[in-house]
Amino acid sequence: METDDFSAMLRICEAGHVIELRHSGTVITEVVGAVEQELPQRGLCVGEPLASCRDRSLSLDGNLTVHTSAHVERLDPEVFTEIQTELQMDARRAAVACEFPAAHRMQTAPLSVIQADANGRSLAVHAFHTFPENAAVVRTQTLYEF
Repeated sequence: METDDFSAMLRICEAGHVIELRHSGTVITEVVGAVEQELPQRGLCVGEPLASCRDRSLSLDGNLTVHTSAHVERLDPEVFTEIQTELQMDARRAAVACEFPAAHRMQTAPLSVIQADANGRSLAVHAFHTFPENAAVVRTQTLYEF
């Protein structure tokens, strides 16, 4: 995704996603992944495991503010199935989506969906990752303001 004001790379990985945003010489990368995934310490602004809910705002170089919100929800199996079905429909219109192989043929396949909306002053990214074996959904929202 690219405009005159910024460029963004949206990627899905096995346990989450990577978002790289470039604006006015500043580069910021958001990584949501497995807790055992090692990240470089150089340049790391925030590094913490996701729990039930995390909200944070960060101002960089005076020209970029980042607001993030992350939620981990463990759901009743029926509710999880409804959310999974809705996300499968949303995946058709998403900026990026991936359905991963299920652990066995009778299990629901894990799904990741990233939606992005941009205007001249901001980029909003909504990511959803399902974990059927735990009936869990990880939801993140990130707003980049220029």
